Amino acid sequence: MIQYKHIPLQDTVKIDSIVNASRQKVGKNFVFEGESHNFWEMQYAALGTAIICTKNEFYELRQGQLTFFSPNKFHVLYGNGHRSSELWVFSFRCDSPLMEKFDQILINPTTEIQQLMESIIKESERNFVSEPAPTDGRILRRRPHTSFGYEQIIKNLLEVLLLYLFRQESSRRELPNAKSINSHWLPDSLAEEIHFYLESHIHSTISLQQIADMFNLSVTYIKKLYRVAYSTGIISDFNQMKLREIKHVLSSTSLSISEISALFDFRSVYYFSNFFKRHTGMSPTTYRKIVTSQ
Repeated sequence: MIQYKHIPLQDTVKIDSIVNASRQKVGKNFVFEGESHNFWEMQYAALGTAIICTKNEFYELRQGQLTFFSPNKFHVLYGNGHRSSELWVFSFRCDSPLMEKFDQILINPTTEIQQLMESIIKESERNFVSEPAPTDGRILRRRPHTSFGYEQIIKNLLEVLLLYLFRQESSRRELPNAKSINSHWLPDSLAEEIHFYLESHIHSTISLQQIADMFNLSVTYIKKLYRVAYSTGIISDFNQMKLREIKHVLSSTSLSISEISALFDFRSVYYFSNFFKRHTGMSPTTYRKIVTSQ
């Protein structure tokens, strides 16, 4: 009797859990305040384009392209200012060393890979209800009636997707530096570039000198340039951007005043409360009570 030999099968890449696998509609004026998290995220532009910021870099994710955010990488998402778009978002936990190859890359996936992504999205939509901005951090919730084996199908398809993407490594290219991106989509003027920089740093504390150093210009020059373009001062406009986001967080989340203060990089709750009251005439707590009671 022949003793047949078994071939052990190895997992080159293994996904342990998923956080998201859904479509995201991005309005032309959409601004996502930004986040970082301890899992991988992949975004694919299924329709239209979107603008993405990571640290001090920003780039365009064009239709048919996908990009990755490694764990704990801060990223911000903007609409393109012209028309709405649709992204497919895949978030998951994976500790495979292979994943290091995907950090900071922009890929034009093959038709086969695009079909794989669509299959994952459809399988997810059949079995999960997605909530884009959950208060408890749970984006996907199982439907009452699900398909047999759907979790393993999603897991396996995601793993196959990553393996095929890895095979496409020869076509990868590094994300361009903010200074070297093609000018056809960049802001039309230096003032707009500064404005864009401010929007992507509302969770930070910045000074005029920092901005001037970033653009290799003098403080006097950027102040004049910005005022001519926007009829307001740089820091004044930055404060208004920050204030709008603070109001949004106060009215739409249950974060404490202390947590919101830290989120927007204030030195203390005292400084945060003074800032808010100086611009609105009321404390953050009072504002929250008013808007939540309406």
